Amino acid sequence: MKYKKDEITVILSTWKRNYLKRQLQMLFAQTKKPYQVWIYQNESHLQIPKEFRKRSDVSLIQSHDINFKFHGRFMLPLLCDTEYVAIFDDDTMPGTKWLENCLDTSKRNNCIVGANGRIMKQGFEEQNKEYSIGLGDGKSIEEEREVDFVGHCWFFKSEWCKYLWMDRPHTWDNGEDIHLAASSQIHGDIKCYIPKQPSNDKEMWGDLEIHLGSDDHASWKKTDHSLLRGAVIKHWYDKGWRPLAMRD
Repeated sequence: MKYKKDEITVILSTWKRNYLKRQLQMLFAQTKKPYQVWIYQNESHLQIPKEFRKRSDVSLIQSHDINFKFHGRFMLPLLCDTEYVAIFDDDTMPGTKWLENCLDTSKRNNCIVGANGRIMKQGFEEQNKEYSIGLGDGKSIEEEREVDFVGHCWFFKSEWCKYLWMDRPHTWDNGEDIHLAASSQIHGDIKCYIPKQPSNDKEMWGDLEIHLGSDDHASWKKTDHSLLRGAVIKHWYDKGWRPLAMRD
């Protein structure tokens, strides 16, 4: 089956944060409209907002009694008929030019694109804390840049999802962003980029409301967050992932 060329399936992953209406409004205001939007609901905490329920391009996919956590949403691109997929965290609010920006960046660099990025520090494989430098996170990016892994939104060719499922994760409790980047590099020689998100045009930004990710549902606030992610990084390094610090 051929993919629908240049078309995008957006996957919104939801749990308990109730920002779904605002995300849908922002997505349907994009300069590059999504072909379809799949709302991936872990358990049964939210409903599709009333004004979007009858749209033929909006669908609900629900794991009613089971929370498939961070990785479950990354199964869905295997079923997409569009060339590209964009998976959003439930606190991520894109500017109106974001999908257009992603498509342009991915085509030019044949890469995974994200709203923010991380670059590993020298010696990262021997430490568990302060292992990376962050880019984005509510700050402008004046020129696109290769990074080691991306977050908040993952934009990539649907067929690349197969790389993630060639290896089981180190843990189901975190690290899906690292897993996608590492497995895509190892199996497909695919790189990660954050696109230009200039200070003079915030409509190109991947996340306009970074503060939404600081509530009680934020995984980064858990006490074991840094240690767990450090273990995930070491796991993928041992399997052959080579971040920029190892290649420069």
